[in-house]
Amino acid sequence: MNHYLYKQFYRNKAYIISLLILLFAGLSSLYTGKKFLDRNEEIIAKSATYQKKSLDKNIALHSNDIGLLLYYVKFNLVNEIPKIAALNIGLRDLNPSIQGVTIRNLEEQKNNSDFFNPANAAVGNFDFSFVLVFLFPLVIIAFCYNVISEDQEKGTWKLLSVQSQNLRKLIDAKLLIRLCAVSLIYFLLLIAAIIYIKIPVDAAFIIFALAGLLYLIFWFALCRWMIGFQKSSSWNALALVIFWMSMNFIIPMTGNMVIQKIYPAKEGLQAQIEQREGYHNKWDEAKIPTMKKFHKIYPQFIKYTVEENSGYSYTWYYAMQHLGDVESAKSSKQYQAKMQSRNDAAVYLGYLLPNIQTQLVQSQIAKTGMENQLNYAKGLKNFHEKQRLYFYPYIFENVNANIIDWTKQTVQTLTDSEKTNLLRVFLPYFIFISLFLILSQIKFRKLC
Repeated sequence: MNHYLYKQFYRNKAYIISLLILLFAGLSSLYTGKKFLDRNEEIIAKSATYQKKSLDKNIALHSNDIGLLLYYVKFNLVNEIPKIAALNIGLRDLNPSIQGVTIRNLEEQKNNSDFFNPANAAVGNFDFSFVLVFLFPLVIIAFCYNVISEDQEKGTWKLLSVQSQNLRKLIDAKLLIRLCAVSLIYFLLLIAAIIYIKIPVDAAFIIFALAGLLYLIFWFALCRWMIGFQKSSSWNALALVIFWMSMNFIIPMTGNMVIQKIYPAKEGLQAQIEQREGYHNKWDEAKIPTMKKFHKIYPQFIKYTVEENSGYSYTWYYAMQHLGDVESAKSSKQYQAKMQSRNDAAVYLGYLLPNIQTQLVQSQIAKTGMENQLNYAKGLKNFHEKQRLYFYPYIFENVNANIIDWTKQTVQTLTDSEKTNLLRVFLPYFIFISLFLILSQIKFRKLC
């Protein structure tokens, strides 16, 4: 019987065409991911050359004016991009994977980004996770919605009931064949990604692949429960498509609006305004109070003083630059906290919706999600402070730039070492799969 079901499935041209279209969509997504990865790798490689040329040029022009030299020079920090990011581009299409900052105020600089096409940003990238989350379920629905109703509508169901000793095994055999067919395409795409993008088969890749596989199994479990109602083919198809639309569009969009309402993030703009006002107001304020505030933060520089009527001074200038960041620090921290709260709320929503769970898990593994962006923001702040504290003594003492070892000023890379909680990754899938299998078993009792 199973051999007959196998031949029946693979002789259906519509099923084979669907699988081929799915395979083509997946391969197209791999091409998109590879181009994205190549572009970022090229930018990172060029940034090292650009930083060196910029240093050499400014040293040649301003070696006797270290304060002016460091006004222009940017130091780059790379947000490391693992190969697996090609499968889930996430927020990396909107946020830069490398950022250059001077030792001046950070708050204004950290929100600078490269230009992008707003039309592409609105549509999003056609990456592998998009194909997995949105397109694979549609094919699964097309394969499974009429597993029972097709025979009932053809009038062959009663004959099957008589000939088959166990109808549940018959239905499960049909579903298993479809699961194997869809899983075959899924694993073929992963193998293609390993070969084409050269993704290492490590623990992160295995977790990524297992999360996707469990997401597919979830949809088969859902279909098994839905067809157990023994409704018509049109009813099954409509119900499953409504379920797909609700999961992927209606509930996520509603949830996003609610999250934004609960955690309004106005502090980001407020931080920039406070930083600019704090910096520009210092031009009209007395120098000594500014220096006292600076010395309170960095007592190691207390020996570098400025007279009130001494005129322009780089010591005072870079001190007031930093105080602009200090005055906006509260709003900046509040903004980061709000973004973290938004991400936490999305994680909790993911526990209830496997599609969101899959996107969040895979973006976390690929280092393309909000967690990575928040970690990079912290890393950029620490990097900026390290650069400032290194160069402040040279500026305050107005040394010649040639005495500094500029070969140490290379492009730095931030590695996001956040660990993955396997229980949080896999438990929601097992709960939903088990739930739908139990519910479908209850429905299938009526078949016997």
